[in-house]
Amino acid sequence: MKYLFYFLITFVLLIYGCDDSVDSIETYDYSIEQQMGCFCSQGGVWVRLFVKADTVAYAFRISDNELLDYNDYKSYKSIRGLFDLISQTDTNSYVLDYEMDSVYNFPSYIYLNPKAIIFSDSTIAIIEDGQLSYTSKNYVKLN
Repeated sequence: MKYLFYFLITFVLLIYGCDDSVDSIETYDYSIEQQMGCFCSQGGVWVRLFVKADTVAYAFRISDNELLDYNDYKSYKSIRGLFDLISQTDTNSYVLDYEMDSVYNFPSYIYLNPKAIIFSDSTIAIIEDGQLSYTSKNYVKLN
């Protein structure tokens, strides 16, 4: 029964979201699918985020359409959050690579990897398992 309820909510939201453009970084509501690549519990899990006023309001895990608790989706990013991540990344400390969606012009892929640290005695420290990536797709503007 709850799956039918979630399906109906998603269907209604998709019906009302027919405009297909990201209008820069203005405040509006939308949904987007996102996957984090990390060595963490959320790594590799695709979720559908519902964003209201540039804040992720709620999220569903796509594999089973399960509504997620805040702690399970708080690390995912809105489009503004993705742009902020790119602009605030210290490229002296991290390798940053990203791609923009060719249709809607939002960051569809972001990859961060900590750079090696070289100490004054020429010792090199490499942070293993420190990579982080975000892959985003299927943007739908809701209003």
